[in-house]
Amino acid sequence: MNKFFSLFLCVFLCSAFAKAQLGFCSGQSGDAIFTEDFGQGITNGPALPASVTSYVYVNSGVQDGEYTISSNMQQLGSFWNAPDHTGNPNGKMLIVNADFNPGVFYQTPILGLCENTPYEFSSWVINVLSNNNPCGTNEIPIQVRFEIWDSTDTNLLSDGVMSPRNSDTTPLWVKYGLTFTTAPGQNGCILKMINEGIGGCGNDLAIDDIEFKACGDITEVLNSANANFSSICENDPGTSIILNAAASTNVFVTPAYQWQTSSDGINFMDIAGANTATYTTPVVTTTTTFYRVKVAEDAINLNNSQCVNFSEIFEFREVVVGPAVPRSDPFVSCDGELVDLIVDLAPGLEAYWYDSATAGTLINSNSAEYTPTSAGTYYVETRDSLSGCVRPTRVPVVYIIENNPVVNNADFTICPTDMVVLDPQVPNGRYVWNTGATTPSISVGTEGTYTCEVFNEAGCSSIANFMVSVVELPVISSLDLIGEELRINLQTPGDYQFSIDGSQWTTRNTFDITTFLQVTARVRDRFGCEVVTQEFLRIRIPKFFTPNADGFHDTFKIYGIDRFPGARLELYDRYGKLLQQINDLEEGWTGMYRNQPLPSNDYWYKLYYKEQLITGHVTLKR
Repeated sequence: MNKFFSLFLCVFLCSAFAKAQLGFCSGQSGDAIFTEDFGQGITNGPALPASVTSYVYVNSGVQDGEYTISSNMQQLGSFWNAPDHTGNPNGKMLIVNADFNPGVFYQTPILGLCENTPYEFSSWVINVLSNNNPCGTNEIPIQVRFEIWDSTDTNLLSDGVMSPRNSDTTPLWVKYGLTFTTAPGQNGCILKMINEGIGGCGNDLAIDDIEFKACGDITEVLNSANANFSSICENDPGTSIILNAAASTNVFVTPAYQWQTSSDGINFMDIAGANTATYTTPVVTTTTTFYRVKVAEDAINLNNSQCVNFSEIFEFREVVVGPAVPRSDPFVSCDGELVDLIVDLAPGLEAYWYDSATAGTLINSNSAEYTPTSAGTYYVETRDSLSGCVRPTRVPVVYIIENNPVVNNADFTICPTDMVVLDPQVPNGRYVWNTGATTPSISVGTEGTYTCEVFNEAGCSSIANFMVSVVELPVISSLDLIGEELRINLQTPGDYQFSIDGSQWTTRNTFDITTFLQVTARVRDRFGCEVVTQEFLRIRIPKFFTPNADGFHDTFKIYGIDRFPGARLELYDRYGKLLQQINDLEEGWTGMYRNQPLPSNDYWYKLYYKEQLITGHVTLKR
């Protein structure tokens, strides 16, 4: 590119930009009268009519001076792989590779416009060249001029040109707009899009979502208090209202008005003869009524929905103030706790608290809560915050001060097989035990902590606590003879008592048993649940003997009896006949009776020592 051409291009672009008048409606845009989104689908095309573009249609791979209509933006490897403006994967767009010479690449007539009406044209444009473009510093930016001509294509109504745009770091659709006003008697126009740049490396773009919308003022309907809402309170006499259509913009030069009314805020009807910026309503009473005004630049357009703007809706209604809603039960203070009285309010209501059903003293303002210091009945008056209307009757709220029930707490220690009754000792209450029971008392035999929350009729509650411990029975681990003392050893240490005669008990676990052939060791807990016993013999009495002269167990001999001089042994047969009395127990019994051997059988014995007697039987085997 030579220096002369570069200078020419710069002057051309700068002068074109200087004339640009792009912009959007400064007021309120209506619904779209014309749209072009180029359809959707995965098949490219169809080609545009020759009257719309002079560019050459190709199915794909657009080159300079060519275009396609496709949902696939990536026509060349250097183009973005991105969807259309709406993000629809199958949405199509007009993809253009600019010609080497500037010129019109898209034009179309727009019909069905309203005469003498402001409009807004808009379109979305993207530079399709990706950040992987091969142009480098030689990239040619995209630049489109938008022109609006009258339907005869002889009068330019408006035009504007976008600033040159190089490729972006990410795909970026940008919306461009242009405003114009149709002439009297004109109901159409011609849109033209002109490529201001030149062909070469760059200047590749896509167009999507072309729209034409009527443009008008943003209008509010206000009463004399500059509010968009009026009301009368329940049972008040009717009134009429002076309404004013106030525009916050200056799109219309000489606006025309038509006032409308509605009973539901959706379906509106024209009010005959109401065609000025101000309207005085008839006397309205209890029926909710809505008003709005439609505005157009020319009165001839007021009956065409595509040529008018509608104001915001003004509402008039009778205000019927709803009551405050307290909870169904009285509010209760238990043991002097502070309690907030609370009521539910519908949106838009305020609550005022009084000490009387009528007149009385105002005690709390504009709050759904009140914290009293004494029991009694309080009254809530509701007001509509917007209108100030007051409900004729007040709602009573009852406040009671009660004491928590007095409950019984106790600890119990029980034997393993015993049961205990836990009773909070509160009649006529509601009971919630941590076991899940709901009875006034429960019977338990398992160790643990038990609680019962007891509620009185007012709903105040206290918690009764019970600790139940189960006695652990003693377990004798061993009986040890140390010298002449017997020591009772336990596997379960605790608070136990010991005895060897069952009558005298001590906390000591050792006993002198010098004069005892045998003792019964006894242990009990201090609650007397159960006595655990274990026999202890200081001698060993065999269970059998075999007098066959083989040197083994030939005599019935009591081992250890030598430590108890004076002990004697009596032997009996099964019928209780005394067979023999032996005083010298160290020799034992040979199983003889009157020098005759007795047959194999069981024989009974009595062993005497001082005041002690041990009985049993021994088996004689031959």
